Amino acid sequence: MTDRLTRQEQRERNRLRLLEAAEKVFAERGIQGSSVEEVAAAAGLTKGAVYSNFDGKEDLLLAVMRHRLAQEARAQAERLLHSGREAGELGEEYARFWAERARGGDQDTFAQMTVELMIHATRHPAVREELLTLLFPASGEGRHPLAREGGGLADLPYDQADAVLKSLDIGMRLLTLVAPERCPPELFATALRLLNAPR
Repeated sequence: MTDRLTRQEQRERNRLRLLEAAEKVFAERGIQGSSVEEVAAAAGLTKGAVYSNFDGKEDLLLAVMRHRLAQEARAQAERLLHSGREAGELGEEYARFWAERARGGDQDTFAQMTVELMIHATRHPAVREELLTLLFPASGEGRHPLAREGGGLADLPYDQADAVLKSLDIGMRLLTLVAPERCPPELFATALRLLNAPR
């Protein structure tokens, strides 16, 4: 005999199904080319289920972003970055972690959806503000953990170094999807070394 889910448990299960379906639909069809109805159908739910969990397509998009940023792989990256280790050693380990995730393919749809959302945000100020809050949650101080002392990246304030590294992450993630033979995941480590080269 199976246990019946409580109303709250069923709602959480539906919400997760919608988030997973939305990521795939938005990545495959683009934000403009997809609808709430398509997301609901992909999740095996009704359009009403979408609107009982989200205010609409933009709210759903941002919820997907929040959900993915809260997942374990992201949490692991954050733990790694804030482990207090020396930047050179940390950079090499972070680059290996980045390449493994890129090679594994588990980030492919998220990378596509992130680019879609960024383009959408350039045309919609309210979405832009929400996206900036997600991409740059807190302002750090001092030297960025991946900025090796004496390297070029260390010359930048924390926020600027963080923006450069996020640009590298997003740009290379997309290029590994578009042209993996020209931009293999291991190139991330090379780029990080160049940014940290002594000036």
